[in-house]
Amino acid sequence: MKNRKILKNIILFIGFMLIASGNVFVQAFSNLDEIWIYNFARCIVDGLLPYRDFSIIITPLFPMISAIFLKIFGNEMVVLRGIEVIEIAAILFMTFKVLKRLNVNKGVALILVLRNVLYVFNSILL
Repeated sequence: MKNRKILKNIILFIGFMLIASGNVFVQAFSNLDEIWIYNFARCIVDGLLPYRDFSIIITPLFPMISAIFLKIFGNEMVVLRGIEVIEIAAILFMTFKVLKRLNVNKGVALILVLRNVLYVFNSILL
């Protein structure tokens, strides 16, 4: 019983990842924030320190986390986009779980989560 529940959660998470990757990997590089975060993470991978060796506007936590993945999987922009897919899928999964815990019907919860996906993707494309 417990294994079946875990398997359903994994399948749901992978489904959210597929939905998110359908939008993330086709985006053009028009968002300069994405390029800035990549550059900050690349500088950290190269051994530079934020605020001392390079100027950084945002807080360095997210570029430091991104630098770990760049170090492990390679210094490519597609690595950051893969992290973005996992992040979006985790947000959608947690939203679905919160709605289920609030005793919302499973089908209605899924429709609400997918509506949020369409809303976010539509605002990205505009």
